[in-house]
Amino acid sequence: MLWVNKKLTQSVTFTEDAADQTLLEAIEKELSLTKYQTFSNLCKQALWQFLLSSPTTQTPVVNNDYRSEITSERPVNPPPNLKPIEEGLLSLQRQLGVLERQLQAQKTENQTQQLESQVNQLTQQLAQFQSAIASKLDATNEAIAQIPSQLPQITSPPPPPEPPRSTAPPPPPPEPVHPQEADPLLQRLSSLVDDF
Repeated sequence: MLWVNKKLTQSVTFTEDAADQTLLEAIEKELSLTKYQTFSNLCKQALWQFLLSSPTTQTPVVNNDYRSEITSERPVNPPPNLKPIEEGLLSLQRQLGVLERQLQAQKTENQTQQLESQVNQLTQQLAQFQSAIASKLDATNEAIAQIPSQLPQITSPPPPPEPPRSTAPPPPPPEPVHPQEADPLLQRLSSLVDDF
């Protein structure tokens, strides 16, 4: 096999990520079974299966001498069992949903507590306003009650008695008095007095 890159050694880096740690544990388990004596042999076998295997392809088995030998035809490995992973994912999703609901319930409970606190404060303020208004009304009523005693008392004369009603006919109107003619001497004297 010819490599485009002449580098014969490749490195693999595993991070602290959970997926990388799980893969690293699986590799260590596989190496402990001594099917593959080195990490390099395990990687080569996995790469052959992943990149070059098909139902009719032969897969190499790497021996201790690091020489590849072609073995008899072997069927492709069945796809990995993803059922436990899917179940784990569903379980995590359910747990996440439960946590979200609990968080929402806590948030709603906190909001309810805040609203109750505000209602209590407003109720106290309303009671204070009511007592202040009641005391001002009492003071105003007392001031109004004292005003009549401070005003001078005015007595009004009793109304004139009504004349008795009689059934007799009304008296005839008096005859008009004719003015007497004024004295001419007095008239002249009055004009002189007015001028003076």
